[in-house]
Amino acid sequence: MANIKSAKKRISTIDRRNAENKFVKATLSTYVKKFRKMLEEGKVAEAETFSKEVYAYIDSACSKGVIHKNNASRKIGRLASALYKAKASAPVVATKEEKKEEKKEEVKVVAEEKKPATKKTTTKKATSEEPAKKTTTRKTTTKKAE
Repeated sequence: MANIKSAKKRISTIDRRNAENKFVKATLSTYVKKFRKMLEEGKVAEAETFSKEVYAYIDSACSKGVIHKNNASRKIGRLASALYKAKASAPVVATKEEKKEEKKEEVKVVAEEKKPATKKTTTKKATSEEPAKKTTTRKTTTKKAE
């Protein structure tokens, strides 16, 4: 046991950092296990959304100095390749959100086709008492279908 006051303080800070690093590493391994389990079960869409969270946690662990930057890069690369392989082998099933987006795009396309084109024209009106004023009107023209 240390006798010097500063050495005693260093021991306490080392213990605190050690506990924090253990927590980060344990949480990181839990995230990776959850991600890999999602891929094994075939939940590719869920895994894809969860991957951003996992990558962010790996990067934060790297920035804290808990893991080395090459280790972090290797982990992210391996998880990304596993996700890519799972996407390639999984059947394509559109999620509810993707279907909603497709419907919105179809509605926009139909709405754009129905709108007539407008053209601005400028005319001058003059009266005997006031100088000429510019007024604008819009004429609707229909586009010919090509």
